[in-house]
Formats: sequence, structure tokens, C-alpha cells
Amino acid sequence: MAGQKIKFSWDIHYKCNFRCPYCWFYTEWERLEGRNLYLKPDEWMRHWSRIYDKYGEVKIDIVGGEPFIYPNFIELIKKLSSLHQVKITTNLSGDVEAFAKEIDPGRVELDLNFHILFIGLETVIKKTLILKNAGFKGGVCYLAYPPQMKEIKSLSERFNKEGINFALAAFWGKYEGKDYPQSYSEEEKEMMRPFLGDIDRVAYHLNAVSPKGKLCNAGYRYASIQADGKVVRCGQLPDTVIGNITDDGFQLLNGPAGCEADICPCNEYDNIVENK
Repeated sequence: MAGQKIKFSWDIHYKCNFRCPYCWFYTEWERLEGRNLYLKPDEWMRHWSRIYDKYGEVKIDIVGGEPFIYPNFIELIKKLSSLHQVKITTNLSGDVEAFAKEIDPGRVELDLNFHILFIGLETVIKKTLILKNAGFKGGVCYLAYPPQMKEIKSLSERFNKEGINFALAAFWGKYEGKDYPQSYSEEEKEMMRPFLGDIDRVAYHLNAVSPKGKLCNAGYRYASIQADGKVVRCGQLPDTVIGNITDDGFQLLNGPAGCEADICPCNEYDNIVENK
């Protein structure tokens, strides 16, 4: 990862306007909301300016919760993206027209998630095309949740027709007494594979290969920020706190360390040194 920018994944707040049954936080939203830290854009910029002074321009992946319902979100992104590269994962429920008018697509990328239980296909297509026509990069990601899998073929064809990139994410969790992704059939895996992207994502995201013990840059060139500002090595190690982003003396680890997680269901496997 030498020469690459440091990257943070930021759970901007634990609050969402959808209630998807497959979400990590499905039964936890109300409890987790007590950890949310609501600062004004200028207050956040004081902290992110300090990060810039220490590490230069970094990449910030903003997730949640739903980022677009964070107070003064568009103003925050306009200011934040003046210093750092930003990527936002959203359920597309927000005002994308206002966003597209205010935000520079050269500085901000979008990861658009389609939650079919709470938003219609035509709305997703309309909003995605608004963003695409404004110059934003970002395709639509759909979760291969068992009862939703029958829709994959028709959805992929429709998005392809509209010129929108369509990707899948594997479901991690329990459905009808079965653990996933282990319970996907070989036929289902083969159907999903073309929509999963690189080979590492297939290994760690679909086949549940364990990264434990491998040397990893998490905590050194990458870190995960929780909604109260606490910083941990990665999302799989939520209690391994290395500092708080709001502390004046915050700093990352001095080098890579062995992975302590049993699984790596998100894209954090990209920090494993052996992959490089």
C-alpha cells in the first residue's frame, strides 16, 4: 500500500430511515443512537483539518446508518471534500438533486445501495441517472438476501439497459435457520460470482475465507471510525480502540499488525498485506 492514501471508513451515525431485516443493526438502532455524535460542519472540519495536517489528503468512506439524514450533510460533504477524497454509501432516499448541484463529482464518489423492500426500482433508476448525468461515479449494489435472489436476473438486465453498473453483495447472517454465506448453493454462488468483482472479494466475501493471523494494514493505513468518534482497526474489531478522531493527539498505528478477526465480510480484506 506504499504510496496509496490512508483510508478511513466512517460510521457517521447509527440512524437510518429504513428497517431492512438483513441489516447488521436491525434490532440495535434505538440502542446505538445514544452513541451518535452530532457536530456542526465547521466543528468536524477542525478535526478533519488536523488529519490533513498530519497525514495529508485521505480517503473517507462515509457509511452508517444513512448518511443523507445526518444534519447539514450536504454542507459537511462540500467542506470535507475540499480537503479529502470522499465516498458515500447511501440508500438513495436523500435529495440527490440538491446534492448534485452542490458537490464536485471529481471529489466525491457514491456507492448506491438498492433496498427493494423500502424503495422502488424506478425511483432508484431516476436518482441514479441524475447523479450519473451530473458526473458522479457509482453503480447500484443489491444484496443477495435469499428471498430477494429471484429478482437478480431481471434487475441486472434492467440496470444494464439503463447503462448503470449493477453489483451484488453476499448476505452475512441467518435466514430460515441457515447461516449465510455458507448456505448458498453452488448454483447460487455461480450466479452471483460475475456480480461480485475481484477474486479477493469472492474469497473473503462469499466463501468466508478467514484472514486471521495475516499481516494487515488495518489500524496503520486504514481505520474504522465509529459514530461516537472512537477509532478501531476495522469493523470486525469494534472493541479494539486505538483512539478517538476528535482527540487532538489522535494518531494511527506505526505499522501493520496481524489480523485478529475470524472473518472479513466487507471490503476491509483489501488491507491484508499478503494480497499486495
